[in-house]
Amino acid sequence: MANGGTGAGSGTGRERPSFRRLSSDRRREEIIAAGIRTFGNRPEPEVSIDDVAAAAGTSRSSVYRYFDGKGELYEVVAQRVGSDLNDRLEAVPGTSPSELVMARLAVYFDFLEEYEGGYAGILGIGAARAPLAALAVAQGVRDRICALTYRTLEVDEPSEPLRVAVRSWIAGVEWAGAEWLRTRSPSRGELEMLLGTQMLTQLVGTAATDPLTADRVAWLLRVEPLDSPFGLALRGMADVFDRRALGALARFLAHTDT
Repeated sequence: MANGGTGAGSGTGRERPSFRRLSSDRRREEIIAAGIRTFGNRPEPEVSIDDVAAAAGTSRSSVYRYFDGKGELYEVVAQRVGSDLNDRLEAVPGTSPSELVMARLAVYFDFLEEYEGGYAGILGIGAARAPLAALAVAQGVRDRICALTYRTLEVDEPSEPLRVAVRSWIAGVEWAGAEWLRTRSPSRGELEMLLGTQMLTQLVGTAATDPLTADRVAWLLRVEPLDSPFGLALRGMADVFDRRALGALARFLAHTDT
């Protein structure tokens, strides 16, 4: 017997989309998570509120219940991604300075793999016209990594040469990470070791003209274990100087062509 047309979707020819009932906090978190996935896979101008709502399994009006618009949602997503990375880097354990550097590199690449293109996409890494919210958060991440590096080197106030060296190294890590996500070459282990060694070469090169950095390199030589990443990298650098290279080096040190 007919039920009088009171059933769900009766007489309309189509069914209404069904959305899960969630608590307010949980719904907001699901929208943010959907924003991370959506903005990470596509450029921000190509993403609409409808796209994020669909990814979150909710309605457009539900998204607007928590965010004024796409701009505010994007800013919250960028802040969430940046904060997550900062928290992970802060929690890294290590017994020597170079072990801390290598452990943070591992955390960084773990993060890149977990988010895939999301981190680079959301924070505008390599993008010529990244949203201001993304640029601000990305700069905050860089500043935090700088602060952690100075703390690892036990430096309260870095000199300008040391500041340039550290920021140049971080820029190189950032570029290498984005390129590795695209090509997956070289292997992750090889790339992490290369980047860790580059930190050492940045410091040694800067020490040639900066007394503060020279003091920190001398300190590293005292405190680093022989089998630490610093020690292994230093021995690798020393292996470059065979007898022929040592002869050439002696010529430079003696300031003579003899």
